[in-house]
Amino acid sequence: MQVSSPEIPAFRSRNLLGVLSFLKRYSRGVALAIGLLLFNIGLEMALPRICGSAINQIMASPRISGMVINQMGTAVANATPYHPWSLAGLFIGVALLRSIVGFILGRIRNRVVQSTLKDIRAAYFDAVQRLSFAYHDKTNTGELISRGTGDISRLQDFFFACLAMGVDIFFAMVSTIIIITWISPMVGLTTFLTLAPTVGLIAYYARRLHPQWRKVQDLHAELTTVIQENVAGVRVVKAFAREPDEVSKFRGRRDAFQATILRTVNYWASRVPMAQFIFGLSMPLVLWVGGHEVIAGTLSVGGLASIVLYINGISNRMGAVGQFVNVLQNASASSERVMEVLEEPLKIHGGTKRLPQQGGARVTFKGVSFAYPGGGEMVLQDITFEAKTGQTVAIVGATGAGKSTLVHLIPRFYDPSSGVICIDGMDVRELVVDDLRRSVGMIFQETVLFTATVSENIAYGRPEATSEQIVAAARAAHAHEFITQLERGYDTVVGERGVSLSGGQKQRLAIARAFLLDPRILILDDATSSLDSKTERLIQEDMRRVCLGRTAFVIAHRLTTVRHAEQVIVLRDGRIMEQGTPAELMAHGTWFKDLFREQWGAGPSAKLSIGVKA
Repeated sequence: MQVSSPEIPAFRSRNLLGVLSFLKRYSRGVALAIGLLLFNIGLEMALPRICGSAINQIMASPRISGMVINQMGTAVANATPYHPWSLAGLFIGVALLRSIVGFILGRIRNRVVQSTLKDIRAAYFDAVQRLSFAYHDKTNTGELISRGTGDISRLQDFFFACLAMGVDIFFAMVSTIIIITWISPMVGLTTFLTLAPTVGLIAYYARRLHPQWRKVQDLHAELTTVIQENVAGVRVVKAFAREPDEVSKFRGRRDAFQATILRTVNYWASRVPMAQFIFGLSMPLVLWVGGHEVIAGTLSVGGLASIVLYINGISNRMGAVGQFVNVLQNASASSERVMEVLEEPLKIHGGTKRLPQQGGARVTFKGVSFAYPGGGEMVLQDITFEAKTGQTVAIVGATGAGKSTLVHLIPRFYDPSSGVICIDGMDVRELVVDDLRRSVGMIFQETVLFTATVSENIAYGRPEATSEQIVAAARAAHAHEFITQLERGYDTVVGERGVSLSGGQKQRLAIARAFLLDPRILILDDATSSLDSKTERLIQEDMRRVCLGRTAFVIAHRLTTVRHAEQVIVLRDGRIMEQGTPAELMAHGTWFKDLFREQWGAGPSAKLSIGVKA
């Protein structure tokens, strides 16, 4: 059966070392856990010797000595009395001490593992926050959720295995082989010759298993993506009555996941017993070799009994070896997926220059061209213009002309492929990224509200804002009236993405959020498209007041929103076709006039309405 895939990398210890590095912060706890575990292994190694000593005392007692004389016809000298309580008490004491140490060890190990997982989750979330827009563009949300939940949870078994199973298996087996060899070199060699190929076969099978576990986890991510997209788009699914098709799609992913995971576990389940069978041969071989040594008088009966108990201990750990290697391979695939996110290089590197947070800003594009990473085709080509301080610039054009892409370059969601963007004469790449983005207030086409109160959503970009400032921003966005009608007013929790609100209400909260930020540069990406005409007109009036002294970029599909702009830029296929004031473009332009006529039709009255400023 083929279990490897050339597209999936083989076992990479670097990924495991990467997640193990999170244990450094808890090095004392790790050292204490390993120390207690080694102490417990030492106690365990003492138990078979105690049993062996007890058997030797029994064999040397007067009654058993007499039986040996009668059966073998040979005198047994120096028969010693048997004291069962001393050895039984010692055995019970050691076993009790092992239990106490195991209890303490478990508490320490649990604390270390859970604290480490907490740090990995925090590091993963931080990494997701700093990932570039380009990374999010090419990665499914479900994929990131799967890595941040399922893969990190699987690392829990790995850390437990490292702090318990792995150390226990290695030191217990090495100690056992040494002790058996010390008791009887010949029996020790016999045990080693069956143990070595067993471990070698398990390691070989495990190496071939890693690609399959990676495939299992990738399919699990696909399954998560299907669920996430279905939940997020449940209204669309129901609106088009596509529930049966979505169920069919989910079942397809589910069946592929199930088939792959069954193939993986069956591969392991069918190979490991063969390896364990090889070690199973050690017991009859040891009894054969050890029995001859007992008969020859070179090995005591108690010594042979101790060896049998030690081998039983190794046999019990053989199952743990298979489990440990399986956990290791599973964790290797999970750590690979987690470390890919943690080690994703920053695409946007900030500068050191500070940008003032007050007043307007002069924004200049100089020969800017842009193509999305991996896209190849230029989305923007040779864009050159200047937005003066306090000026409102309207950007218009057909769908797909590059309007949103253009404004996304200002806060450095992406960097241009060529050309320069400057704010007050400073290249945006030389500015501290956080300063730059705090200076830019954006209202996106798709409104995103968080599961929080109305106040918290409005104050998202300015959490220190007072209640009075929040209310003032809501009034400016004409949101105060409907907010006060909610059950708990500004303390109402709006739910995921604000689903308890209408589209227009969510849009007004997003506008209030941008107003409260009080940015130097305001970007409105078709911000009033979800509003009715009356509310749109009222908000546009407030926007004009808010935009006074600020540089504003207004992306418009409805040309009523560009009447009061000082400058209009018409984009087509990523190029500037025309630019000027609305009146100039209506008088002398072509593209803008065509866009205007598509919406309003031609005529003198239309021309007058677009050319007059209120």
